[in-house]
Amino acid sequence: MSSITVTGVATVKAPRGAIWAARGAAAIWAALSRWLAADRRRERSVALEAAIEAARVRAMARRHASTDPGFAADLMAAADRHEAQQSAR
Repeated sequence: MSSITVTGVATVKAPRGAIWAARGAAAIWAALSRWLAADRRRERSVALEAAIEAARVRAMARRHASTDPGFAADLMAAADRHEAQQSAR
């Protein structure tokens, strides 16, 4: 003859406020994630803006290179400084 032992596990209710606390923590986590993602996008857009501005100044420098090489060199240097300053931030 064989026998089987079955044990019952008592059900335990979740502690009071645990569900609210979990939902609150999840909401805070989601908000923080969105905020950090927006911050990264803002940094990328600043770097992109600096690159575009520097490219425009370099194009102007190339237009003036044949008539005023000194001015063109100054423009190139200014574009380099601007890009370096924006990437250092």
